Formats: sequence, structure tokens, C-alpha cells
Amino acid sequence: MIKKGPRILIIPDSFKGSISSTEFCEIANKSVLDMNSNSTVDCIPMADGGEGSIDVFRFIPGYDFKSVIIKNPVGKGVSSEYCIQKETNTAIIEMAKASGLQMIPQKLRDPMKTTSYGTGQLILDAVKKDIKKIILFIGGSATNDIGIGMLEALGYKYYNSNNERVSGLVENIENIIRIDNPKIIEKIKEVSFVVACDVTNILLGPSGATYSYGKQKGANADQLDILERRLKYFSEVAKKHSGVDCTKSEGAGAAGGVGFSAMNFLDAKFQSGFKLIQKLIGLKNKIKQNNYDLIITGEGSIDKQTSNGKLIMHLGKIGKKHSIPVIAFGGTVKEKLQDLNLPGITRLKQISPDGCDPSIAIQNTPIYLDKALRDEVQRYLD
Repeated sequence: MIKKGPRILIIPDSFKGSISSTEFCEIANKSVLDMNSNSTVDCIPMADGGEGSIDVFRFIPGYDFKSVIIKNPVGKGVSSEYCIQKETNTAIIEMAKASGLQMIPQKLRDPMKTTSYGTGQLILDAVKKDIKKIILFIGGSATNDIGIGMLEALGYKYYNSNNERVSGLVENIENIIRIDNPKIIEKIKEVSFVVACDVTNILLGPSGATYSYGKQKGANADQLDILERRLKYFSEVAKKHSGVDCTKSEGAGAAGGVGFSAMNFLDAKFQSGFKLIQKLIGLKNKIKQNNYDLIITGEGSIDKQTSNGKLIMHLGKIGKKHSIPVIAFGGTVKEKLQDLNLPGITRLKQISPDGCDPSIAIQNTPIYLDKALRDEVQRYLD
């Protein structure tokens, strides 16, 4: 009689710039089965509203993927995609696949120039297909344009004080004094919009879009001040246009202000990216029904931001509720577990050696991850 092995759930986020959540699953699955071939392993490549969010739905029945040629963050034509849930006539769009930071090399990352136009093109394609609901995952963007590129792609027009039309670029923001609705505004109004991601920042201020995330998108200190001023300016023009003020709404600062414009112009409602995805795939029921012995998760960087709604935080809470140990692996782990607000996380493990050059760490992620898994997981498989 074969001894029944442990039940393991592998459910990581991507390691941005190195391995996808799907690749993490493949590596971890092999490592676990090498250590204990009697293990039962379930894999769910996961995301929390950023890069890789629509890939989750490749593993779920009932979703079709649609390819579209769009402009990337620096205006180059590229092929992108979104998915449609046929039963509910819902489109699921990932901003990172149209206006994402990972789409452009380091030297071209400049939020003074990057645009969310491609995201608007994906939304427009879905609207024209008579989609009734659009879920827009907005994490992982390369932009800090408060969504003016996205809106322009939808047909919104901007005018200066001479009643001349200006393009929806960051450099033009302070010339905009009037906004005209697109010709398809009534069609847009028929669509129910949700914006979802892993951050809840408001639009402006020290914890707003620019000062929280502008630097990682390529902005220097002087540019941060300029970008903040421009976002504040456009938010005031937008308020005059719509009669509502979404600057302090939860998630308004996500994706360089795309959250704000989606709420202000598209009447979008904000939701946690992880909570929405886990509801769509029935994650809580899956964990409850399968009685797992261990949950393995991970993401590229684990730090104090991790407790602000990221995947690992949510999985820790689920694990705690069901008394399942949760091990989290990070490309880098910048704090000790006791210094982070991550209830339910049993262990944190940095996979790369201390002091390792980042480029080498990224290149060797599969090797380092396999070793870390074998070091940390064996005790749960015996």
C-alpha cells in the first residue's frame, strides 16, 4: 500500500523581471515531487492585479483571449491581449500588458514621456464588442500620466486656452483647460467598470501616485515635483468636467493616476486585485475543500509594502484561518518576519544569497529558487 503523501498548494505571484508565476509553479512542483513523489501538488499561478493577472484565467474554463495591436508605453505598435468571460460578457484587461513597466527597457523608463494610451485601446476594443462589464487590473504600469493617454484612446479630447486641441501627453497636461467627451460616450456609459490592483493609495501627496511609485518608474527628484503638480492640475480640470472629486478615493493613485481617471470619467469602482481574482477562481473554497498541508507562495520583493494588500499578505490570512502553514519565498526579503505585519506567514525565505549582484540574482532565479525550496520545504514532506 502506497503511503498517502502531503497535499501542497503552490500559488505564487511573478518575480518581476525574472520568472513568471507559471515558471515558479513549474520549478516548485518539480522540487516538491523530487523530495516526496507521493505528494499531491496543485498549482495556481497567481497575481494581485499587476503583471500576470489575466494569465490566471488561462487555467480556468470559460475564458477566451483576444489579440489587439496597441501602442506600448513609448508609442511603439505591439501585439497585446485581453480575455473575455463569455458567460457574463465580461472583459478582463491587464494594464501591464499594454502600458506595463516590463514592456520597456530600463533606459526608456521615463514617466515624463510614457503613456497609458495602449490601455485605452484595449478598453475601446472591448467596448466596441458590446461588453457589459470591464475589469481593469492596473498594477505594474510604466506611467504617471493620470490616465490622459487612456482617455484619449477612448476618444476624449483636450483643448488649450486658444481652443486648440492638444494631445494627451504628460508634457501637455498644464495646457489643458477643457475636456470633451468621446462620440461613443453613451456606449461607454452602458459598461460597468471595475479597477483592481494591490495598492490603495490616494492620488496626491506623500502617499500618492507620484511620490510612492514615480521613482521606480524612472523619475528623478525634480521630475517627481513636476509630475505631482501636473496630476494636481489635471485633477482640478477633471473635477470641473465631471462634477465629482475622486482624488482621495481609495486606489485613485494606482497606476500613476489611472485609478483616478477610471473612477472620474468611467465611474469605475475600486476593488482589491487579489480579492477579486480569488473570488473569480473560487480560491477560498478550493483551499477549504482540499485540506492542504502546506501553502507555498512568493514574489520578487518582500518588504513593508507587502502588508499593504499584496498576495502574500492575503494568503497568510487564509492559511491562518485554516491552520495551514504558509512559506513565502522572495527574490529579496528586506525585513525580518517579525518586523512585517504578515499574520499567518510561517516562514520567509530570500532565495538569492546576501550581497548577490541583482543581475546575477535575476539570471539565476530558477537555480536559487530550487535550492531554497529544498532547504525549507523538506520538513513538511516527511
